Amino acid sequence: MKRTSLSRIALTVALLSLAPTFLPAAAVSSLSKTLTLGVDDDASIAIANKSGWIIGGTTFESSESSTVFADRPLGGSDMWVSSLDGALVPAWTHRIGTAQDDIFGGTTLDLNGNIWLIGASQSESATTTPVVMTTPAPPTITPGNNPITVNPDGVSLSSPLVAPPRPLSQLIIQGLRSDGSALLKTNISFGAKYSVLPTGVVSDATGLWIAGTVLTLESKALRGFYLNCDFALQCKAPIYLGKSGTSIRTIALSAGNLLVAGSTTDVWKGKPAIGKVDALALVINSKSGLILQTQRSGNSGTRRSWESGAFANGEAVLAGTVDYGKKMEIVTTTFSKATSSKVGAVVSTARWLGSPRVALSPRAGGALALAFSTTPSELKAIAPQAKGVALDALSLNLSASKSGKRTLNTSHVTPRAGEQPLLALGANPTGVLLISGSTGGQLWLDFYPDSGSGAVKR
Repeated sequence: MKRTSLSRIALTVALLSLAPTFLPAAAVSSLSKTLTLGVDDDASIAIANKSGWIIGGTTFESSESSTVFADRPLGGSDMWVSSLDGALVPAWTHRIGTAQDDIFGGTTLDLNGNIWLIGASQSESATTTPVVMTTPAPPTITPGNNPITVNPDGVSLSSPLVAPPRPLSQLIIQGLRSDGSALLKTNISFGAKYSVLPTGVVSDATGLWIAGTVLTLESKALRGFYLNCDFALQCKAPIYLGKSGTSIRTIALSAGNLLVAGSTTDVWKGKPAIGKVDALALVINSKSGLILQTQRSGNSGTRRSWESGAFANGEAVLAGTVDYGKKMEIVTTTFSKATSSKVGAVVSTARWLGSPRVALSPRAGGALALAFSTTPSELKAIAPQAKGVALDALSLNLSASKSGKRTLNTSHVTPRAGEQPLLALGANPTGVLLISGSTGGQLWLDFYPDSGSGAVKR
C-alpha cells in the first residue's frame, strides 16, 4: 500500500494517552533522544507504564537502517510497538501484522500491565506468527551476481491480471505481556465492502473498549462505531454511530462512562449540521448502553472535529480543531459531569492558533497535558518567552480550578530546525513526553519534568 493512500488514514488515528501509572522518582531530569525508523514510518501514541513508556505506530518499509527495528517486515505495512525504559532507550520492539498491509490504530494497558494493540488489516486471517521481533537479515547481492529481468516476448509487466488491493476490512486485536511476549490475538471482519479505521482502545477490569470509523466503499459513507471485548477476546457486535457522515477519532473511559468523539455531518436529535462539519461527542454508560450526554459543536461555514479526549475529575475534556478555511484553531472544552438525569454543560473553553495533531493526556490533580503543532508566529502569542524558535510541537499544562475552569499553567517547547510536528504525547506523575518529527524517519523524543518553569529551551 502506498504511503500517499495511508496519509489520509493516519489523520484519523486518534492520539489517545491514558492515565499514567508510575515512573521512578529519580527520572526527573529532562531527556532528549532520537530514534531512526523508516523514511515514511510514524509514531501515533505514547503511554506511560511502571518502568517507562510504550510507543507505537505504522511502519511502511524494511527499515534496515533503523535504530528501533532489527527485523524485516511481515509483508506490506505493519504495526509496530516499542517498550522504552526510563531513559527512553528501547527495551524491545515488535512488528505486528500479517503478510498484507496492516495499520496501527491504538494501544492501551490493562490493570496487570499487559499491552493491547488494535489495527486494521487487509488479511482475512492472522498469520500463525503475527508478532516478530528479530528475523534474519536479507541476503546481500554481491557485484557480478545481480539479478537480471528477462522479458523476451515483450508482454507488459504491468499486467491487468494483478488483483486489486483488498480493503482494510479486518480489525486486529493483539495482546502482549510487559516483557513483549505474545498473548491472545484475533481478527474481526467487517466485510469486503468496508474498510475499518480503528482509532483508539481503552480497558477496564472486564475487558477492552474499541472505537473507530467504518467506510462503506461503494457509497463512501462513514459511520462511527464502538465495541466491547473481554480479555479472552470474545467480542460483542459493534454499536454504530451516525448514518453516512460520522467519524470517531478518540475514546476514553472512566468510572463506567465511555467517551467517544470525532466529527459528523449527520442529523443528530433531528437537527442538521451547524457548520460544514461539526464536532461530536457522546458519553455512554458502559454497562447499560444509555447515552448520558450528546454534544454537537459547530460554527457556520467551518469544519470542526474532536481529535482527543480524556476524563479529569469525572468531567469530559475534549481537544480538537476548528478549520475556518484560512486559519485553524485548537479548541479545548470541559463539560460538567454527565448523569442519567442531566446533560453535562460547558464549563470552560479555550482556543489557540495551531494545527493537528492534537493530543490530551491526564495529569495528577485533574490537570491535563495538551499538545499540538504550532508555527513561530503562533507561538509568540502562546508563549512569548519562546520567541523566535522554529516550527515545532507545543505542550501546555491545563490546570483545573475549583470552578472547573482550565487555565494555562506551564508550557514546554521543543525548538528544532525545520518542520518537526507533533506525533504523540504522554504524561506520567513527573512530567510529559513529546514525540515529534518523522521527517526522513527521525523521531524526536523529549521528556520534560515538572519544574514550574516556562518554556524549556535546548
